Amino acid sequence: MCTVITSNDLIGRTMDFPPRTPWQLTYLPAAFQWQPAIGGQVLTNRYRILGGMRHFDGHYLLGDGLNSAGLFCAELFFPVAASYEETVRPGTRGLTPQDFILWVLGKHATVAELAADLEQVSVVGRRWFDGNYYPFHWLLADDSGTYVIEPLGGRLKLMRNLCRGLTNTPALADQVERLNRKLGIADRQFVPQAVVNYQGAWPAGGNSVARFQRAVLTSWQKKPQTVAAMATFLQTVTVPHTRKHEHNYTHYQAVVDRQRLRYYFTDCRTQRRVSYDLNSAVGQQPVAFKL
Repeated sequence: MCTVITSNDLIGRTMDFPPRTPWQLTYLPAAFQWQPAIGGQVLTNRYRILGGMRHFDGHYLLGDGLNSAGLFCAELFFPVAASYEETVRPGTRGLTPQDFILWVLGKHATVAELAADLEQVSVVGRRWFDGNYYPFHWLLADDSGTYVIEPLGGRLKLMRNLCRGLTNTPALADQVERLNRKLGIADRQFVPQAVVNYQGAWPAGGNSVARFQRAVLTSWQKKPQTVAAMATFLQTVTVPHTRKHEHNYTHYQAVVDRQRLRYYFTDCRTQRRVSYDLNSAVGQQPVAFKL
């Protein structure tokens, strides 16, 4: 039940996926080497990465991250709708959905670079190192705008995301159609002016459709321009840890400033926040920053 929103160079996200190991703000250096869960050649990253990560048995799973070139990527749970390749295509790199984000941020400076490289990988629905399989789709942002990659029909589909928001299932095209019905327009495409002009009641509730619509309305109408304003929005889509939400609750909130390469990480159980940037977070070894 995660939510991501972009507003110019600011990005906000909630991470609601229950981990087996804790989420931490973590730094991975350039030239970091890692092994995909499917096996094959060890990969070496080109760019430094700062993001919300889990560490399991020597391996890193990224929930989201920003690299030193200014490319941001976040994964969001995408059950039922996700359709990955069944086998690794000849001549391509095999990746699990969990490994895909590390390949994206470790190897690419822009979405355009990634688009040119997508056919070089096969993302297959296999288990990660912790024995679990997680279906994802991904939001990306760079200087050219906001995008989404969705596994549809067995292949990865890269699309511009003018909505500037993403949650979980359903797929983006379905979300846009539902948003247009909410706005009272008969259109299958996203219509920015209809969002800007909408004066009706905002959707309530915590399901993925309602959170998507609130994220889009917030990005286009309120246009949060500060870390505090983005954090205020994130509170509206945060699931508290209660008896009702013993497992599926918001574990952390993140606000990312792409231009300053700074990441603000808030642990929602302790309310402690830690912030670092990729201009100062340098070194040759991975670092998990303490709260």
